[in-house]
Amino acid sequence: MKLYSILLLSTLLLLFSCDEKQVDAETIETTETRASNIPAELKLVLDAHGGLDQWNKMNSLSYEFNRGEKTEIQKIDLKTRKVRIEGDGYVIGNDGENIWVSPNLEAYSGKSARFYHNLLFYFYAMPFVVSDPGINYKVLDQAEVKGKTYNRISITYGENIGDTPEDEYIIYSDPETNKMEWLFYTVTFFSGEKSTKYNALNYNGWKEVNGLLVPETMSGYLSEDGVVTTKRYDNLFKDIKFSEETFDQATFEMPAEAEVEVVE
Repeated sequence: MKLYSILLLSTLLLLFSCDEKQVDAETIETTETRASNIPAELKLVLDAHGGLDQWNKMNSLSYEFNRGEKTEIQKIDLKTRKVRIEGDGYVIGNDGENIWVSPNLEAYSGKSARFYHNLLFYFYAMPFVVSDPGINYKVLDQAEVKGKTYNRISITYGENIGDTPEDEYIIYSDPETNKMEWLFYTVTFFSGEKSTKYNALNYNGWKEVNGLLVPETMSGYLSEDGVVTTKRYDNLFKDIKFSEETFDQATFEMPAEAEVEVVE
């Protein structure tokens, strides 16, 4: 009986060990497959900002966001992309199923909490978020912005990727440092249709946090036919924290009084 138990335990340990290696191999293969789709030009940009490997080690991000008199604390689970935004009189959350607002939808004065809940994070986490699955890349010819020449990479999305697969982005990076300095982007959330009108973001202040080079300031501009025109706002970030630790998932749970934004 003892011999049987020992043999059974040994067999179970062997099977568990094999399964564990199999899962690890699948995870590595998925990561490598995704990375192999990224063009060399974008890899240079990613490396200039700390590298995709370092980004993938991080599980959580938080920061304080300021624009004029507006202040928010934003918390993001980098693997699930769950979000909690704490503003003046409102909290917006993504619990993995619903986009909710507490204490009610009227508490948030913007056009749409669903549109806004991950908007700032996506701009903030450039260029790393454009290594996500389902993205198409195209290396464009160099172009000038305000008298400086930049390398350019176009980003588009596969069908049914996220809420706004029609969005398009163009990363402008310094040819010498490979750091991203401008991002041109379209907004299609409300129309659902492709647009030829681009807005622009200037990344003009960087800070290294946990091995990643991330924005402290970014400024929004209007643009016309690829020419930057009127400055619209400055976004400021402080108390930036990346961590390999995950948030308590209760952080993103919808409060009882909250209301869900339903997309019709």
